[in-house]
Amino acid sequence: MTKKKRKKKENWKERRRRAALKVQKALEAERLKREREPKKRKGWTKGKTFAVVFAFLLIIGIYGAWQYTQSLPEGNSNVNGQKAPLFTLTDIDGNNVSLESFRGKVVVLDFFYIRCGYCDDQFLELGEIYQSYSRDDVMIISISIDPTYDTVDRLKEFRTGPNQYSNLVYEIRWILTRDTNDVSTKYGIHAAPTTVIIDKEGFISPHGPFVGLTDSSQLSNEIDLLLNR
Repeated sequence: MTKKKRKKKENWKERRRRAALKVQKALEAERLKREREPKKRKGWTKGKTFAVVFAFLLIIGIYGAWQYTQSLPEGNSNVNGQKAPLFTLTDIDGNNVSLESFRGKVVVLDFFYIRCGYCDDQFLELGEIYQSYSRDDVMIISISIDPTYDTVDRLKEFRTGPNQYSNLVYEIRWILTRDTNDVSTKYGIHAAPTTVIIDKEGFISPHGPFVGLTDSSQLSNEIDLLLNR
């Protein structure tokens, strides 16, 4: 092989070697670039977490607004304006409580249970009603709709707050009893707190029941209507 051909062959090999080296460097540069880029986090991102939290808070807000609006006097066609079902229960002090014995008075029935989130707030509103009216005119009866959990001992502790169930300061000085006779079923109660007002003749107020946390002024307006008619 002549020197000229040998030199030409060597130049071709050198070009191939340089081209291969160039490709190798390009691949290495691309690998380093990828390693330096921030890796995408797997699983929950901050955006997803925020979206979930926002949706959860939105659901709570919608439920709270719904429960509040349920306290407006839209009524329940199943019971409002009808004769109040009679019942006899035993209060937590061992006394018989008969609805019929309160004929001639406006009776406020408060359906609640200890683990209810808004029921202790309703006690504050009922406390204002209790202080505003004579026992000769208005009687309040709070009836637990969860007699299995709400034992007499638990209710005696629950009667005054704060306690292990509530941080609110309240005092239930009116009748406190447990639904051991399906009273809530007879009155069509499906939620707590629910307030049912019965007139002096024993008929359920046509503007009730009041479902959800209900302001004392709204209850007073209804009581005054029933007392004055």
